[in-house]
Amino acid sequence: MNGMHLSRFPLSAKVFCSLFLLGIGCGSLAAFAQAATSVGISASAVRASLAPDLPMAGMRHGEASAEREMDLGELSSAAKVWMRTPLLIQTSHTHLFGQTLISGLLGLIFLFVPLREALKAAIVALPFVGTLVDIGGMWATRFVSPSLSFLVITGGTLFALGYVLIAALSMHDLWLRKETT
Repeated sequence: MNGMHLSRFPLSAKVFCSLFLLGIGCGSLAAFAQAATSVGISASAVRASLAPDLPMAGMRHGEASAEREMDLGELSSAAKVWMRTPLLIQTSHTHLFGQTLISGLLGLIFLFVPLREALKAAIVALPFVGTLVDIGGMWATRFVSPSLSFLVITGGTLFALGYVLIAALSMHDLWLRKETT
């Protein structure tokens, strides 16, 4: 960005950027582990989690109770967590704010990596687009069609790809790039 590159940052700025990128990476791994263990990371698991009806008890959306005798065969193995609409709203609002802020700070660091503008623009957009596809996919799966559950997986993948590219290219420029004078 106008001749200012990460490789030219003072040591304190390099340490700050590196630790921020490392912290976001650790947080992303923890988020992946949480999603994998509480919902699952397949389209079918996402579909079951966002189903309008409680998949384990046959409880319909809006019903206060689903008390009845159940056969163990009725329990869904796909849905570990059923996301009711209030939880979907809560998840959407916190993730839209949080992931957008994270994407913005990642992008701010990445602006100082010397790349062609078109490539830099495409990479910096990935986490933002991934967040919108992820959260939008949850709503589309719930209220449009369960077959759209792949959007949630696609969105998470785009966010992760954007993070990895931004972090790798930024760390390379911070610590490995040799200045030519």
